[in-house]
Amino acid sequence: MIMLRSAFVFIGLLSVTLCAHAQDAPHYELHFDAQTQMLAVHLCLLQAHAKVEFAADAETEMHYLHDLQRSSDNGVEAGASAWSAEHWRPGECLSYNADLGAIASANEQDVGWHLGENLVTAPQLWLLRPDVQGNADAALRIALPAGWSISAPWHEQPAPPAVAALGKSVLFSIPNTPANWSAAVAIGHFDEERIELPGGVLRLTILHGADAEQRTKLRDWLAHVSRAVLSAYGRLPLADVQVLMIPVGQLGLASRAVAAVAPHAVHFGQSIRGQGNALELLVDPSRSAAEFDDDWVAVHELSHLMHPYLGDRGSWLAEGLATYYQNILRARAGLLTPAQAWDRLQEGFSRGEAQQGAGTLEQAAADMHRSHAFQRIYWSGAAYWLTVDRDLRHASGGKLSMELALSRFRDCCLPSYRQWQPEDFVAKLDGLLGVQTFSQRYREFSTMQQFPDWKKLYTELGIRIDGKRLTLDAAAVDAAAREAITAARPTPAAESR
Repeated sequence: MIMLRSAFVFIGLLSVTLCAHAQDAPHYELHFDAQTQMLAVHLCLLQAHAKVEFAADAETEMHYLHDLQRSSDNGVEAGASAWSAEHWRPGECLSYNADLGAIASANEQDVGWHLGENLVTAPQLWLLRPDVQGNADAALRIALPAGWSISAPWHEQPAPPAVAALGKSVLFSIPNTPANWSAAVAIGHFDEERIELPGGVLRLTILHGADAEQRTKLRDWLAHVSRAVLSAYGRLPLADVQVLMIPVGQLGLASRAVAAVAPHAVHFGQSIRGQGNALELLVDPSRSAAEFDDDWVAVHELSHLMHPYLGDRGSWLAEGLATYYQNILRARAGLLTPAQAWDRLQEGFSRGEAQQGAGTLEQAAADMHRSHAFQRIYWSGAAYWLTVDRDLRHASGGKLSMELALSRFRDCCLPSYRQWQPEDFVAKLDGLLGVQTFSQRYREFSTMQQFPDWKKLYTELGIRIDGKRLTLDAAAVDAAAREAITAARPTPAAESR
């Protein structure tokens, strides 16, 4: 009874804003029980409907949800991958229990993980989505036991006094993204730290497996390397980003074996876009601060925040941008010298050139997770962005650049909670600068069946490689563009709190 009353208080507080949507925006009331690891969910809709379907992520995941019942006397029918409810009344709620402990015990990607007392779960498995939501965002309030915290990709909102009076709780808005986009929510004993940057904040959670000294090292490292992304156009691409750091030893024997055989400061990273924007970094807290500073993964993943989701066909564009910038932005921020950045790009181009495959670059990208032609795809994409960056600077006398287009794209089109076709993305970048460079080079590169001629590009930029020795030629035709690409930019220090 207490949970239902608080749910209706929540509805009343939000009805003014939610009624403005043409669709019926759901609002969720959650209560987490630490002892049972169960989550009590109340999903409420403001409008009446002849029928509502509440979809689960997949048929196999429906067994995580129990005790579904409506606040009216009407029933709920279970289907193959959804529940349906007829004669839905205005303000009615669906209540159910989600077994977060069971989800976390799966220890599978895009399902869940147990990390000590912390539970990491995919919210798509326990936040049922009503088919009447349309394009509207959702609202959510969660009540947590004392000493427990939550990290989510959602956007935290200030709680009205009436909600705050209900006890310890957090209020969120949930961006409406495609149901099959990955997301992760962590609930446990941890502190979420805010790294404030111009243009936005990184909300960092370091999960179980690092001691106090290691946590300080990891926080300071992220605050330090995040300055590199500011060297693109002076601002974080997005206003609010969840960052989950997972110590490598917490993911079972396989991950510990990998860490022992191939020790790295950062073993894996990914940018995920479901229900907001987030980065996940699999780290080895035992590695030194110098090893973390030399690692490229965090800057690569932060660079993914600059573009929308481009689908499989556009993965060579997306990964190419991040691969190009993982070196260039670190040079601008002083984490690499310009010579080191060009040398690492050269090494990558050589690896990509060695991995030849069948079909065009676009075809290879669309089939990347089956063919595993990662080197060709990532580094062909990096060659595209370097080529475009050089072309813009050359043709404009240094007035136009890749980062100018991306900065304007940030202002017009980010965050983006839908998939863009790659042709539309490059056409938009062209339109923002009044050029055709991005699209013309896109058509050229996407149809390539061989690796791009990066050696010719390096010659024009004045980058010469003689064995293991790299020299920079100040008299080359595009030496000015080369110098501008890696020139240091002032980057204000990040603030942690």
